[in-house]
Amino acid sequence: MNPTEENTFILEEENQRPTFALAEQTKFSIIPHLTVIGLILFGIFSTVVVPKTISYLNINKTTIPDKIDVTASASAIAPVRQIELVSITGKAGFVWDLKTRETLYEKNANEALPLASITKLMTALVAYELVDDDTPITISASAAAEESGGTLRPGEVFKVKELADFALVTSYNSAAYMLSDAVGKLLGDGNENGVSQFVTGMNITAEELGLTSLKYSNATGLDISATVAGAYGNARDVSLLVEHIYTKYPEILRPTTAPKTRLYNSLGQFHEDNNTNEIVTEIPNLLGSKTGYTDLAGGNLTIIFDAGFSHQIIITVLGSTRTERFNDMKKLIAATLDNINKK
Repeated sequence: MNPTEENTFILEEENQRPTFALAEQTKFSIIPHLTVIGLILFGIFSTVVVPKTISYLNINKTTIPDKIDVTASASAIAPVRQIELVSITGKAGFVWDLKTRETLYEKNANEALPLASITKLMTALVAYELVDDDTPITISASAAAEESGGTLRPGEVFKVKELADFALVTSYNSAAYMLSDAVGKLLGDGNENGVSQFVTGMNITAEELGLTSLKYSNATGLDISATVAGAYGNARDVSLLVEHIYTKYPEILRPTTAPKTRLYNSLGQFHEDNNTNEIVTEIPNLLGSKTGYTDLAGGNLTIIFDAGFSHQIIITVLGSTRTERFNDMKKLIAATLDNINKK
């Protein structure tokens, strides 16, 4: 009751004496009752309310820390065991868990090695980012003559995205070469060396992504000489490049999950060939893959697959043999799945 209300009540009692007298009489008789009620309330408060309040405060204190460590890694919450030692023929191997952001396996993962046709992952990425999917590209005589160029003929016209898809699945060097030449010329005045401009773009992209081991001298990955490869990089950076492509442009990798592919030209004619990944149908929930093979590089293979419940894993093998790269990959896939299932 505020002072104004209290003063008003007193003024009213002064004008009504009988009422005041009754109130005065009740005033003394109610004190014992109030005292008893007060003692009862005090007992309830001290025996029930206070203990529960203290208990509540203690619970909150133990379950809610004063400061949450926002920098805690996934491994600090749910430690992940590295997969048991696996013997592979490849000079380097790397298994990267996208969900936990952890390395599950590594062998010489930071050693720069020849990439061979794994180079075409960067070729496809740069072309995808620089020009529209339906940009027409005409196959030149020089592109058609590229080593292991396949069946592409001079004068045929293809769309950029379809040509890039074909290059990734079949590893046609003519397709990758034509992509780099045509897209490079589109970026310049049309008279400069398109391949050179495009390869410069590939190296700039690698630097921007922080993949410093990736160095490109051409867009195909073909060896330049008996001692110099067309591209170099380590297994770790190759895996992170795959992650970048899958995370940002999964449509680039999607065609590489098929056992074979067709490339249609502007006249409706098509070229058909098999996926160079011979175990493409044996990898569970495959999301993308790319092979590579040259004399200097040996056998290379990188893949991304789903281990279950959106648990993406990337595995890269470099410096194996033409056939053993597939056996290396099978071993690492099996060990990875075993590791995840034991958690």
